[in-house]
Amino acid sequence: MKRPLRWTLLAGLALLLSVVGQAAFNLTIKSLPQRPAEAFDSGGAERLLYYFDVEASGKSLPEGIELSEAFMAGQLEGCLRYIRGRYDVADFRMNSLVRLYLGHGQRLPAGIQASIKDAMLGFKYWMDQGGADSMCYWSENHQILFASEEYLVGQSFPDEIFAVDGKSGREHMAMAKARIEAWMEQRFLYGFTEWHSNNYYPEDIAPMANIIQFADDDALRARMKIVMDLIWMDLATQSWKYRGRDEEGKDRDYYVFVSSSGRMYSDNRVSDELGNRLRPFLDYALQPEETAAYAEGWSQSRNGFFICFKQMLEARDASGRPYYALPAVIRSIFNDEEKAISLKSSQGLNVEELAGEALLGQADPQIMMQFNMEAFTNPPVIDNTLRYLAKHRMFTNDFLNDFKLVNLWPLRAFGLLKAVSSALKPATDGVAIERANVYSYKTPYYSLHNAQAHQAGAYADQQAISSANLSYLLSVFTSQPAKIARRSGTPSYWTGNGRQPYSVQEKNALLAIYLPPREAGFMEAMVVPDTTHAYFPLQFFDETDLSRLGDGYAFGRAGRAYIALKARHGLAFTPFSVSAKEGDTDDMLKRGSPGKILAADYDLVQRGPGAHYFIIELSSSDRESFEAFKARIAANPVAFDPALNALDYQSVLDGEDTPSRLRAEYGVSFSVDGETQDLDYGRYENPYVPGGYVERKAGTLRFEHKGAALSLDFTRGLREEGL
Repeated sequence: MKRPLRWTLLAGLALLLSVVGQAAFNLTIKSLPQRPAEAFDSGGAERLLYYFDVEASGKSLPEGIELSEAFMAGQLEGCLRYIRGRYDVADFRMNSLVRLYLGHGQRLPAGIQASIKDAMLGFKYWMDQGGADSMCYWSENHQILFASEEYLVGQSFPDEIFAVDGKSGREHMAMAKARIEAWMEQRFLYGFTEWHSNNYYPEDIAPMANIIQFADDDALRARMKIVMDLIWMDLATQSWKYRGRDEEGKDRDYYVFVSSSGRMYSDNRVSDELGNRLRPFLDYALQPEETAAYAEGWSQSRNGFFICFKQMLEARDASGRPYYALPAVIRSIFNDEEKAISLKSSQGLNVEELAGEALLGQADPQIMMQFNMEAFTNPPVIDNTLRYLAKHRMFTNDFLNDFKLVNLWPLRAFGLLKAVSSALKPATDGVAIERANVYSYKTPYYSLHNAQAHQAGAYADQQAISSANLSYLLSVFTSQPAKIARRSGTPSYWTGNGRQPYSVQEKNALLAIYLPPREAGFMEAMVVPDTTHAYFPLQFFDETDLSRLGDGYAFGRAGRAYIALKARHGLAFTPFSVSAKEGDTDDMLKRGSPGKILAADYDLVQRGPGAHYFIIELSSSDRESFEAFKARIAANPVAFDPALNALDYQSVLDGEDTPSRLRAEYGVSFSVDGETQDLDYGRYENPYVPGGYVERKAGTLRFEHKGAALSLDFTRGLREEGL
């Protein structure tokens, strides 16, 4: 054998052995548990916040509760244990603990204060601070939770040393401030990645409230108030004011916040009554007197996120002024009773936009934007992901442990990860929450919301593309199940989609085209072939017409609101007894205990080969009778071209006199009367901004309504009310 060939073979063998050796080593990396091996009560800090709140209001504590040192120590034992164990969502517990220490420290005995201080100084607040655990640091709400906690703990103990890295509180305060500033700037420029989430907005509002009340930095607090305004602007524009009945049968207002969203679970989607975690926030901020006495209302809430917000609103600074008050213009928008209104907005970024925004890299602001999108394996970012995880030794994190399988030096050294991701198209690509262009249409009788043409065809984790609201008890939506009912984990039978639809909306009509998969994609748990379905709960309608389910039609009336569904294939309900027996284990009959509420058929299933579609149209008695509505919808022309996956629908839309022609061609375009619609929206397109339009990344924002106004300048930290 010639020497060059021998050396080549030896080099190749060495290369192979090094790769095999690295792969074998990677397989030995075990993940750490997200939760403790044995369940224990870790919610004591939240309960103490509630008890101190009750005490401060002059009311009697619950029977048997005495705020003695022994009682408080017992309440905090599990909370401190959970935090010291660095289990996932320990930052939730720490958020309440920070408020307990800063807001009620004078009520805590010295021994308890010392225990809290020890836990705070021993905690890990960011991914690069060393130590192994399985906490989720990276999603939008976790980022501000960890950073606000680190800042306030550092402010409280500037000269103390943090056990995780040997740095002082003052140093941690500076690191946290930089992340807080980055988080706030990204929300101001791009909006919320977890857009319109009635599950996760509370987890943003609470740490924001802590910064607004307790931070000593006036400029930081001023900018945080601006971002607080923006989240409440989202709530105002996306909430639908509904006049219903309270627990005693008296009239009351509900601010129904069930919109299109970046992250929602099944219960969050089914109704404002069941799934809107912001109900106490909205009631307390907008109608505290009217809702104070409700048995399950804000006054009885022991939720730590809500209590943080409530106590911040009630607190006064050294001059006697509130730390934050909801601006008058936002209150006015919540209560806008225009006959009909269309609203458009842009939230977040696409993965492909990160590099152009200088947000693809290893620095905190860059990794924060990428990771808060849950963008890990997508071709443009996978190299950056592996670099960061390897650098900070994060493969033991249970959420990220599988990345060890591709952490091979040839893939990284030769830039092959992008090619591998492009070729395999892993299901995890669809987990990324990309830019949403949201269209909402609200009338006094119903609301309809949709993320226009959002990630069509993607395997999507928790994105909720559309929602139709007919009452505070009734929302209707469609999905393509990713798993059968009894399989847990998202996306599931109701949460997210096995394949996202090409979904588009104009006023009160929505067209959604689905391409259900026939085979599982790479890393996909399973598929439910030839199946889509609608959440259509019979018990919450006052009247339904199911006589044409075989033709794909379903009609319902709730109060003065009407809804029609038209599917390509026939529709049939999964009987409630079957749903209950098989057990929608992570969905309708378990999450949030909705089984106490759901008692009749709700799962309206479409099965058939090829593409599926749903057409949804809403109307009301203000426009026509229910019988006339059904007859009109049944007569509306519908055509579907399976070669192009193109859906044509013609209807007289709300507020119009002549029919409109709607055409959705999957993955291509949406047109109204032959005119292609631009589905890339500005930051805001609605009547509440001057000229009806604000571009993306605007440096200043202004909102106006009925004589009230709010001007926001993030860079200068200026927040001014008034015309």
